[in-house]
Amino acid sequence: MSYETRVVAFIDILGFKNSIDKSNKDEKEYERILQTLTDLKEFFIKPKDDYEIKADRALNADTQIIQVSDSLIISRLAEEQGGIFYMLTDCAFAIHLLISNGFLCRGAIKVGNMYHKDTTLFGDAFVKAYLAESEERLPIIKFDNDLFEIVKNYPGPANKGFEEWEIQFIKKNCKELMTGIFYLDYFTDYDDRVGGGEGTASTHYSKLRDIIIAGLQIPKTSSAYEKYRWAADQFNKTAKNYGLQPTE
Repeated sequence: MSYETRVVAFIDILGFKNSIDKSNKDEKEYERILQTLTDLKEFFIKPKDDYEIKADRALNADTQIIQVSDSLIISRLAEEQGGIFYMLTDCAFAIHLLISNGFLCRGAIKVGNMYHKDTTLFGDAFVKAYLAESEERLPIIKFDNDLFEIVKNYPGPANKGFEEWEIQFIKKNCKELMTGIFYLDYFTDYDDRVGGGEGTASTHYSKLRDIIIAGLQIPKTSSAYEKYRWAADQFNKTAKNYGLQPTE
């Protein structure tokens, strides 16, 4: 037995403690929390059939997912063919599932030594992802440029010889926060990542707008205000694309 090289995402629901406090007296808030966590569990944690198991083996894939209270942890083998694309897609689904339930989230993706089987996990990659998430101030899921280096070595089966194309395809729904640091651009990626037909993006981003507007009502001196101010600025850049008014 030894460590595997794994890519791990640590995702935390923002405002969860305040939501818990409110749920002690508010039945609707209690139901919202329960529905959110149930949706996460039903989407991400489900047994695989024989076809899915065989498909994983063909790609050298081993995805492990655990949900603990308001945290979702996803890890995949670094050498999975096309694994980075699938990891970022999973994270995007988590972001939009949470928005649908009235929450924003924050997270980080790291690569390194890790053991992860079912509910048992430990290793340097997990520690780095946990610390990076806890230190981030913005409501984003961020990752380092080294994920694109993994794509060069382990592209999707159909993209061998076209690794740069796959990298650019993935980058389409990402933005560079600072040199070498990227985040998933959930303000524009709904149609590409999730999609549900004509008009669904507008409906979905209307929910994001409601979350941001509610967040901007907190005192400007609050440490959380900065998160919503940043989110509002990003939302306002593309609101008209979905027929929505800016947040202010």
